Amino acid sequence: MPNAYYKRPREYKLRAFVGVLFLVIIFLIAFAYIFYYQQLLKKAYFERIRFIEEERLMRIFNDEGMEAVKGHMGDTYGKTDRAYHCHQKDVPTNSSICLEWMHQGRFSLSRPDLALSNDHVRCYQVLWQSLTPDKHPTDCYDMKGHSWFGAGAILGRYYDSAAWPLNKAEVAMTPFVAGSEVRGNNGWGSVLRRSFLSSKAVAILVDEDVPLWVSINANQSQQLCLQARANAFPYAQDPARDQMRDLYDQVYSVLNYTVCTATDLLTLKTSLADTNLWDGLKKDEMEVIRKLMEDPVWRFQPKANDKDAVASLMKFTNDIVAVVWTSPGYLLIDTPWEENTGDLEFDHKRFQGIDEALDIIHRKGFKVAVTVRPFVSTFSSTYKEGLELKVGGSKALGGSKVLGKGAWIIQPYGQGAPALTSFNGDHSLALPDTSSPIISEWISARLQRFLSRHSLDGVFLESATVDHLPHYFLTRTPVSDPSKLGDRWVEAARRVTNVIGVNSASAMPRLPTFTAVPWLPASWDGLARLLPLVLTLSVSGYSFLIPPPVGGFTNSSHPERELYVRWLQVSTFLPVMQFSTLPSFYDAEVESMASDLTHLRQSIVLPLLQRLGGDSVLNGLPIIRPLWMLDPFDGQAVDLADEFCVGDELLVAPVLEQHRRDRDVYLPKGVWKDGIDGSLRKGGRWIHHHKAQINQIAYFVRMPDGTRW
Repeated sequence: MPNAYYKRPREYKLRAFVGVLFLVIIFLIAFAYIFYYQQLLKKAYFERIRFIEEERLMRIFNDEGMEAVKGHMGDTYGKTDRAYHCHQKDVPTNSSICLEWMHQGRFSLSRPDLALSNDHVRCYQVLWQSLTPDKHPTDCYDMKGHSWFGAGAILGRYYDSAAWPLNKAEVAMTPFVAGSEVRGNNGWGSVLRRSFLSSKAVAILVDEDVPLWVSINANQSQQLCLQARANAFPYAQDPARDQMRDLYDQVYSVLNYTVCTATDLLTLKTSLADTNLWDGLKKDEMEVIRKLMEDPVWRFQPKANDKDAVASLMKFTNDIVAVVWTSPGYLLIDTPWEENTGDLEFDHKRFQGIDEALDIIHRKGFKVAVTVRPFVSTFSSTYKEGLELKVGGSKALGGSKVLGKGAWIIQPYGQGAPALTSFNGDHSLALPDTSSPIISEWISARLQRFLSRHSLDGVFLESATVDHLPHYFLTRTPVSDPSKLGDRWVEAARRVTNVIGVNSASAMPRLPTFTAVPWLPASWDGLARLLPLVLTLSVSGYSFLIPPPVGGFTNSSHPERELYVRWLQVSTFLPVMQFSTLPSFYDAEVESMASDLTHLRQSIVLPLLQRLGGDSVLNGLPIIRPLWMLDPFDGQAVDLADEFCVGDELLVAPVLEQHRRDRDVYLPKGVWKDGIDGSLRKGGRWIHHHKAQINQIAYFVRMPDGTRW
């Protein structure tokens, strides 16, 4: 009895030990299985990418092993659907991974053959192909913890603006084309670029053939989302044509873009810069660039009810010549100067004696250009001429029977009648179909006759953005992006004259054409939005910019005096100065300040601008730069939107608020000479309450390290 009594507890302990050991073994086996399964899903590609197939989560790391960016791939596809390896025939060249979700979409990741890839920059190509018309490939990248830049102008309620950084914006999923918006939401402005930069040295570059939609921080998501959607306006021009494509094509929408990482943001920006701007540039075109930087653009805005516009034009030029602090530059005759939109002829009632006036203006030293728009009124003789233009034989296109004549974009159904649109209150306007070489040559010939008839020196071109296009239209040659119609409109003009500027662009126009900073109103809010726009467009690749007229655009009264002066101070440091209101309109004090600023521009700023302009033609780097281009590791400088640099040598900190006579200024590391009092300032710190009276603008010249008086 006693032996059995003592033996039983030992048996219980042994059984308990075996049970616990069994549970531990089961746990370890389960843990090992789960860990092994996760590692199978979480694969490494190109040494710097981790991709989790089950969650479609892509993480890209930099050379220091830190996460540079995280992407949620294929956001519109179901997470529970199983992925299979692609058939060999569907695997792109140099692809490291190719997965297919049956009958939904195909995803691949590869290394592109790009010249910008080097020891400091690594690039990866992402490719999505939609295999069903109701699934639109969508990738979303986290913005939290980064500052993002680029994209271009954002369409606000009344006018374009920019968010610096992009994290401050909120844009719903919207077609990424100039002038595109979703009703009730912000959209995209008139100057765009399919590139996005992150403060963690990440760039996303989207292929130009992608039917691209973009959202930023939609519903406070703190994400940048890219989507390819080809079957909706403005990419789907004709429903019938798209239905035919859907029947025969396996792939519906393609999202194709490149992600690049670098050691720092400056290295990345330098590697992405376009170094081919010089290619094909002529000596006389470089002279146009020099002239635009050296002398102001004088914008004459004729009024529609002015019965003697020539007299007003002559008074405007006489007032310019009377100003002793400047010299004549380009005189830009803005719209409306035609009787009917698209006439390509001066209104003979309002512009009587224009040729004699232009001869006098030329002898005063001006070059003369006019603003030209692509719209043509149905009341214009040009419209009737275009209807009869022979462009080839009749053919069926989509749901329309296209006749062998006609210069206008047409409706997608019926007998190919022109698709009319509206602009500035005119509701019966046609647009030329610049996809046709014959029509493009016809436009060039008409423009050349007009310019030769009046001895004009160039044009400023305004294009039709998406919000001015008919909702449904056809072109004789299909265009994947309606913005390309505007590009071809510019090409047609360039064949016969100098295009000094364009108001809309989806890529840097070929020099000597400058890009106009989008329209800004004559208000303090307009001035506050100027620098974010200039900085955004500069880092997006638009180095050669024409800012709005000093004081902003106004349809009635002139800009308020203090606003005009502060705007004039900013413009002094920008590539081009543009005036529609002369300083002499105000008083002698404003004229004196304008004279002082002109001396500052000609002695310090202009030589620097012209040297940087020549450098930019070769290296593609911006002339006007954000502070982070001086020191990409300076966290204080990354998000600053109210200071800018001219190259690396000149920092400008203007006063942008009414009644202010001081401001806080941040100086990056180094030694800086104060442009107001000539003192030396140590960088890497804030200067609080820096004085800047109404006749002063804070600017600082970078000095060699170790400089002391």
